[in-house]
Amino acid sequence: MEFLVVGLNHRTAPLEVREKITLNSEQLPSALSNMAAYGMPGVILSTCNRSEFYALNHEDASGSSAEWGDGEKRIKEFLVDYFQIQLVDVERYLYLHRGRDCVSHLFRVASSLDSMMLGEDQIIGQVRDALDTAVRSETVTGSLFHLFQQALRVGRKVRRESGIGRKAMSVSRACVELAEGDLGDLSGLSAMVLGTGDAGGLAAKGLRSSGVSNITVVNRTHRRAVELAKTLSGQAVRLPEMPEALRQADLVVACTGSPEYILGADLVSHVMSSRPDRPMFLIDIAVPRDIDPAAGLVNNVFLHDVDDLDRVSEARRKENAHEAQEAEVLADKETEGFLQWCATQEALPTVVALRDKAETIRTQELKKTLKKMNPNMSTEDAAALEAMTQAIVKKILHGPTVYLKEHRNPSDLRMAREIFDLSAGDC
Repeated sequence: MEFLVVGLNHRTAPLEVREKITLNSEQLPSALSNMAAYGMPGVILSTCNRSEFYALNHEDASGSSAEWGDGEKRIKEFLVDYFQIQLVDVERYLYLHRGRDCVSHLFRVASSLDSMMLGEDQIIGQVRDALDTAVRSETVTGSLFHLFQQALRVGRKVRRESGIGRKAMSVSRACVELAEGDLGDLSGLSAMVLGTGDAGGLAAKGLRSSGVSNITVVNRTHRRAVELAKTLSGQAVRLPEMPEALRQADLVVACTGSPEYILGADLVSHVMSSRPDRPMFLIDIAVPRDIDPAAGLVNNVFLHDVDDLDRVSEARRKENAHEAQEAEVLADKETEGFLQWCATQEALPTVVALRDKAETIRTQELKKTLKKMNPNMSTEDAAALEAMTQAIVKKILHGPTVYLKEHRNPSDLRMAREIFDLSAGDC
């Protein structure tokens, strides 16, 4: 058994590829069930910057490792069928991590070391939500469940002890800096925020703290738009009223979970026809995208997507290079510790079965011997024989036990089971 992840992220795949393999919270349970139907129950982590599919790769019944590649094949078949894509179109963007590399990757992800925004704290909640959804869907158990639990602990520890969280650039700050790069001082401008999720709320509050006083919030569920608008001293409008309100916006931040465009190029062009000399700045941080890329071709419209935030955060990443190195060391140490624990857990059933079998043989042979000996043997002598046989078994098993615990190689465990005739049920 080994850990396995197949995925893509902002470093390996362009946005137009990532948005083909992305899932919102409502779609996750169905996707998890479908992946399990391919023989790969597990956990799916899907954010604006990554889609990752975690599972366990099992040996075949003969104990051969020849089928280790089968898990990768099954996950890719699931991706092709579920997302209705051609493997040839996306395979070059996918990465595969097994065993130690998978553990290390997840610990780095949970610690924000693999995030676009180094030190950001949203990822730890996203990993927790991914695990919770898999638990409710009954697709994660055993060592994979423990891996994700440990990843949550490692993520919190790394951020706490390395200091990468103290200087982290948030999504909201990156959006503000991106806007300031094009528009300069934001005070006095009018902004619209599409979406009231975590990213939308953070972006809206970031704009408010940067001097944007007139903020309009739009959301499919109007009640949520009203709630967010109140915290910003702004106003909420219903989705059908959004086109008219858009005419007054200098800056738009879009971050809904819609599978389709919220702002089409025709709508943006129509709005700009009534204000041709007043520029509009669009930031689309949704995956899949909320704004038709063709909207960026409209005159006096400046469109940025989530990948543009990476350029803004790069300077901050360089400033945090020392903290990042400390975080990497911590994550590596935690990886080794977890792998040692896993190996001990894998060896434990064999060690226990070996000891149980030896104890059964010891007690049976001792009973036979005692029957043949002096029936008047004292209790003290019988106890002495008991202790002696226990000591003999303990000394004989000491070497094999230590060896199995230290090496924990699957082939060594198989050999031990064969040598000592330990059935699969015993282990």
